[in-house]
Amino acid sequence: MKFPALLLFGAGIILIGFASASDYKNYDGFKILEVKYAEPRVRRYVQEIEQHLGFMPDFLGENWKLQQAHYFIEKDSVARVSRQLTANNITHRMRDLNQNIFKVRKRRDLENSQVTIQDVNYRYLNYNEQMQFINTVAQQFPNTVKLQKLGNSYEGRSITAVRIGDDGTNKPIVWIDAGIHAREWISYNVALYLIYTIASEPAYRDLLSSVQLVVVPNTNPDGYEYSRTHDRMWRKTRSRFTNSRCGGADANRNYPFYWGTKGVSHSQCSEIYCGTRAQSEPEVLALTNAIQREETRIKGYIALHSYGQEILYPWGHTMRQYPSDVQDLIQVGQAMAAAVKAINNTEYSVVNSGDGLYPAAGASDDWAKSRGIKFSYTIELSPIDDETGFTLPEDRINQVNREAFQAIQVLMIEVKSRFGIPKVTSSASASANSLILLKRLRTTMSRGLGRG
Repeated sequence: MKFPALLLFGAGIILIGFASASDYKNYDGFKILEVKYAEPRVRRYVQEIEQHLGFMPDFLGENWKLQQAHYFIEKDSVARVSRQLTANNITHRMRDLNQNIFKVRKRRDLENSQVTIQDVNYRYLNYNEQMQFINTVAQQFPNTVKLQKLGNSYEGRSITAVRIGDDGTNKPIVWIDAGIHAREWISYNVALYLIYTIASEPAYRDLLSSVQLVVVPNTNPDGYEYSRTHDRMWRKTRSRFTNSRCGGADANRNYPFYWGTKGVSHSQCSEIYCGTRAQSEPEVLALTNAIQREETRIKGYIALHSYGQEILYPWGHTMRQYPSDVQDLIQVGQAMAAAVKAINNTEYSVVNSGDGLYPAAGASDDWAKSRGIKFSYTIELSPIDDETGFTLPEDRINQVNREAFQAIQVLMIEVKSRFGIPKVTSSASASANSLILLKRLRTTMSRGLGRG
């Protein structure tokens, strides 16, 4: 099978500049809206909130434990939204923003130093640092790791896949991508931690002999850099449109499966604008082309997002409709959630993405499943609370990295059990094999491996 040319980035000196407080978009007067939707009447209102308000507020996430929905409300709409909710007897709370979102980040001069796993575990890296890190990993483990350029972003940044355990055979593939929503910073670190740990630790050589891992650690580099330098809450790509004051599309509404139907907007200024057409965003086109070249081998797919502590399975473009093998998806999702909980007792919920508060068409996990990829998921990483939300403190990065790693490891083991060996196994026995091998690996991990 032919692949695009492999890419190794040059290891030069990178000087990193960070934004000042004045560079960030000013969010004075903006509020976080919190609505508790435990009551069925309120849940229906929340699911139809766009009709009630006349616009779709920026949906941040939900706390499934407390059954709360969180929205980002611009200052000019705060009073109107509050009046509307009060008139409909919807109990709600408007809270001030967490000002840590706009904290000025100190400059770090990387001259004569490398980006290390310690940086991945305790600091949010910019795009150049991310690329330096994966280049270093590829140089350290040349027999295990290869870098593959999938395409360029709208502004010309490389979208790069890290192929781990690619020995030229037709092993099944588990595909992980991260950061399609720019403001979800923890997803990038989780992907980088995964790359380093799988590549560097001898405990995973047996797994890599049967399963190949492909990780795309930054699928929206333009949006991510913009979120670091101009607008911390930026979500979309950075594409430009003729005769429009707004730019960018929600790349996770841009995939070609039920594109433009539910849970999207056709307004270019919306946070969930689905683009001018399916695959209009070069980032999405690069990803879909790459996956389709190998889709017969890809047996597992995870899109890393934040926040909410959820493992979501298809279908997400509609409500109360599921793939024929939904029980397999649930069973493996529950095994992933159990593996996460075993680390620090952090609870992840396994739910159908369409049966939550909102269906969302044109998402990557639905598209991956539609292409025949057996296990397709979106993981909404920690935290679960909107007090922290997208601004997960850097001293918690390592914990989330380790927890998410365990979930991904379970999926790799499941793919090995089902597709990496000729023996045909049932759903129950495959999941049992996954948990047995996971226990063995965790015993090794407890002696210090995988923590960076």
